[in-house]
Amino acid sequence: MHSMKFFQLSKEQKLNRQAAISLVNHAIFQFGNSLSVIFINLYLWRLTESLFVNGLYNLLVVFAQGATTFFIGRLTKQKGRLTFYRYGILLTALFYLWIILAQEKMIDFFWLFALLKGTAQSAYWLDYFALVFDVSTNRNRHRYLGWNQITMGCANLLGPAASGALITMYAGLNGYIIVFSFAFSMFIIALLGSLKLKKEETHHRQYYMKYLKLIIKKQPAFLNALIGWFIIGFPQGILMYLPPILLYTIFLKESTVGYLNIAFLSISILSSYVISRTADIGATKKYLLVSALGFTVSAAMLLWDISIWAVVLFMSISAVFKPLQANSYAAYYFQWVGKLPLKENFRVESVVLRETITNLGRGFGVVFFMIFSAEMNPATIPWVLIAVMGMQCFLPWLVKESREKDGIRSLNRKGG
Repeated sequence: MHSMKFFQLSKEQKLNRQAAISLVNHAIFQFGNSLSVIFINLYLWRLTESLFVNGLYNLLVVFAQGATTFFIGRLTKQKGRLTFYRYGILLTALFYLWIILAQEKMIDFFWLFALLKGTAQSAYWLDYFALVFDVSTNRNRHRYLGWNQITMGCANLLGPAASGALITMYAGLNGYIIVFSFAFSMFIIALLGSLKLKKEETHHRQYYMKYLKLIIKKQPAFLNALIGWFIIGFPQGILMYLPPILLYTIFLKESTVGYLNIAFLSISILSSYVISRTADIGATKKYLLVSALGFTVSAAMLLWDISIWAVVLFMSISAVFKPLQANSYAAYYFQWVGKLPLKENFRVESVVLRETITNLGRGFGVVFFMIFSAEMNPATIPWVLIAVMGMQCFLPWLVKESREKDGIRSLNRKGG
């Protein structure tokens, strides 16, 4: 009887049709992404064998993403989120199309590819996170985010394994171009799928970022919530490209990298499912502390040696705690949108702030890593990772309750 109740959901917890469509379309997009994203960094590694070049490429991606977020956020507010959600998918498709055409000459123009990738990511992720708020509520957001992790994880299970097998089958770098071609087709399908999403109706197209200072004055704890995204982003910048390179230097086979990624993603899917069923927004601090300690312990595994067992343990433990941290902090942050003075009218701006500050953290993380471990140095890499993972232990102390204030009119009076 109790086990049956575990699977029963209230009406408020169930997801609507638009939520389901957005999840399916995101899964298609993420499948295309998973086919290629880790192999873009391996492609650059195979062409250069330089962590510095990989770091610079990812730094430029983050820079472009952060630099265009405010601009795209303003346009999103004026033109609607679906318009730039679709532009993000289209630009991602063009990114892979141009890699297919450039092939090994990509290295001569890697900075241009990085800028295009960053702009595409800015448009897509900014408007996808705004979409998440539209199709979910405080009562079912943990469930939506949990299913988001599950659908992404399922897409990611197939992608790297298929890509690794294809790349291994072909001599030289030909397999990479075939994989990028498949990824391109997935983004075209996602672009067509986005047409099924309904355009939102809003009467507030003004960009309210100018009220940020007043909002923080009324809700000082919101500044802590923003700082938290910087801390979360700091290790993400490094983890965007280091793990697949570590795995490749050990196994020297792209297929093995892909198959191991299946194992890590399976762990994340299981973790996401448990979180989606049992997570409580009131336990956010506990979740963040547990995940921070888990990340730090995972990095400590590399102190013994950057070997097969150490890297696999590092990735496996990280896979357990990644969805716990991501879902907990995202759900906590989305709560702020309903509690800030402008409420849902500050939705796009809140996502712009999230993406900008997270990318700022990623950029600083990449710079930090490039300074202390620009090449494959087993003596420094573990300590750098422990330092950036340990930073996340500050997250629970940044989580505070908000005090609801007046709405748009009060800010308009004070803002002039």
